[in-house]
Amino acid sequence: MAVADEFAMIRRWTSRSADQEGAGLSVGIGDDAAVFTVSPGMEVIACCDAMIETVHFLRETMRPADIGYKALVSTISDVAAMGGIPRYALVTIGVSPGWSEADCAAVYDGIYEALERYQMRLIGGDTVATPDALHLSVSVLGEVEQGKALRRSAARPGHVVFVTGPLGESAAGLHALLANSGTGKEPGREWLPLVNAHRRPEACVEAGRLLLLSGRAGALNDISDGLASELWEIAEASGVHMVIEEERLRLSDRVFQYAAAVGCDPLTWICYGGEDYQLVGTLPEEAAAEVGRLFQEHGQQLHVIGRVTGDQPGVTLRRHPGAGRSLDKAGYNHFSNLAE
Repeated sequence: MAVADEFAMIRRWTSRSADQEGAGLSVGIGDDAAVFTVSPGMEVIACCDAMIETVHFLRETMRPADIGYKALVSTISDVAAMGGIPRYALVTIGVSPGWSEADCAAVYDGIYEALERYQMRLIGGDTVATPDALHLSVSVLGEVEQGKALRRSAARPGHVVFVTGPLGESAAGLHALLANSGTGKEPGREWLPLVNAHRRPEACVEAGRLLLLSGRAGALNDISDGLASELWEIAEASGVHMVIEEERLRLSDRVFQYAAAVGCDPLTWICYGGEDYQLVGTLPEEAAAEVGRLFQEHGQQLHVIGRVTGDQPGVTLRRHPGAGRSLDKAGYNHFSNLAE
């Protein structure tokens, strides 16, 4: 796409954010920078993430609006993993040849869908030209009670390990999309929930807030690069060992049904697939039932999948009956994927 008038395009793509001052925002999009005030008793959470064509998504599996939606959700998920509330977003888009103005407008349609879904505001960003692939960079600003942000480093021996929902659905959905790539057809209707899990994931903001406000949470992380990778991050940050029960990972019947239909190992998707954006964390064992009831009252899920057992960093996957094995420290790694 020829970038003939950058400022005109920015105005068209972000016009829905005009005249949005108020509720803590003094200066919104359209000036050199945004100005906002943090709510009393709160402090800022700041995070950023990127989605790059061919590294994080393929055009044959993701529609432009899905790309925008998912880019925002993946960054919001980092705020959710600290028990925070997402407030504002800044988006920079790098447009490469082959992407039309209509395509980019659709990317922003997806961004605004996610903004509305999570009651957020777009307050800035940039538009540039790139030579080879679409680049989308998203920064999210949120807030959390002072000194209360949940961390990866708070797991302790005696805690149980939990997740907030099914795992492996995004990876299974991507497999289904790639299997149909080039055919011009979508996967079968029975697999569309898996496809939607990949294209339109949800950030677990409410679950993160419930954990923080319960006052019982230990460590917390979001599952962006795969369950195994996130468990290892907690294990290393907290200096603990975790034992995960394989039988407790069967949280999505669709994943197992699809895996059986195509002859794949569902455990690979569950442990290493990533982009589920569920939360994984720990709780004192005596608090698990109480927090589980709290989640149920609010229509949320909380599934205990294992225990924190010691103080030597590591993760074991145990089958019943039988011995366990070390869960490899693997998942989606941006640098290793560039080298493949």
